[in-house]
Amino acid sequence: MERTERGSMQGGRGGSIDKKQGAEDKRPNFMVTAHGARAMAQGAANMNPLFYDQDYAAKSSYGRVIAPPILLYSTELVNGATDGFPGCHTIWRGCEFEWGEPMYVDEKIRGVTTLKDAVVINSRFGGGKAAIQDYETVSHNMDGEYKGTYRTSWHRFSRKNASQSSKYKSIERKMWTEDELDAVWAEYHSQNLTNIQGDTPLYYEDVNVGDQVPHIVKGPITLTSKMAFEMAQGSGGWVVGHELALALNERSPNLAIRNEENVPEPPVAIHWTNERCNKYLGMPGAYEAGFERLNWYVQLIMNWMGDYGRFRSMKIEFRGFHWQGDLIRLHAEVMDKRIEDGKALVDLKIQTITQRDDQTSEGKLTVQLPQKGDI
Repeated sequence: MERTERGSMQGGRGGSIDKKQGAEDKRPNFMVTAHGARAMAQGAANMNPLFYDQDYAAKSSYGRVIAPPILLYSTELVNGATDGFPGCHTIWRGCEFEWGEPMYVDEKIRGVTTLKDAVVINSRFGGGKAAIQDYETVSHNMDGEYKGTYRTSWHRFSRKNASQSSKYKSIERKMWTEDELDAVWAEYHSQNLTNIQGDTPLYYEDVNVGDQVPHIVKGPITLTSKMAFEMAQGSGGWVVGHELALALNERSPNLAIRNEENVPEPPVAIHWTNERCNKYLGMPGAYEAGFERLNWYVQLIMNWMGDYGRFRSMKIEFRGFHWQGDLIRLHAEVMDKRIEDGKALVDLKIQTITQRDDQTSEGKLTVQLPQKGDI
């Protein structure tokens, strides 16, 4: 089943063949505004001027302001975080991006999301059983230009059973000293704020297999940093209050969890506080849910390849959580380079490592670089 409107597959509304609109309905269902592009950049603390500075972007190879590449995920209309299985929590297993042409600010986009698979598996976490849901979203602009394909995979499990799990009981949250924090702030200055290629081309010929991309650091994760990212995505869906929260609870009475004041809140509120994660999921603390690190990977690679590089694909597997208080370093290494259909492509191994030396995600990212003589 396909969807062309936001909701759930169970809702049955807005399939790709809608009787009211006809089989050839091609209305847009997503658009990145200038405010939205800048807000996402700020939410991930990736202030690349291509995302907000009209004068800078106009002089770039793009010619205009672009949306952060990771915003392709906003064209997804439904996923395993909200689709079906009342009483179950969701953990993201992984995702895959294939990029076509960039998405520009104020460009109207149409995405079509399809549920590709749903299976029940054995699971160590969540009482022994879990469900896996896989989705695919293909997006074009209104001229039919291909913008990309986005695939996600989700792990669904019982919150009741998970709260009794001992899998993460041994993890202790990091308590930082002033000297340690001073070293972190210095690392931000020496890595994130220094190694920026910008409008200087990085040529394919100057990249070699085995090259290490200058790493960047993120964190320590705080409630404020998580909320900054949530705010960047705007309200809606499960992030609503007052009358809209009432309507959500009346529409889905089994959805909510109870907060510290016994007031119903949607499940997304669980991973905002240490107490809720411990109570409902048996976890040691609040956690970063996955979307943030995708934006961090974009920052890592754009800092390295500069304005002339283009993202072509990325596949990520999530290996672990980023608990509140964690520090994360993002690393990349050139694994291969090749000319394919006239495009100069570079494959990179990417990963996130915490201060505990835990690898929390890994994957492969492919970019296209200019060749000498192209510019």
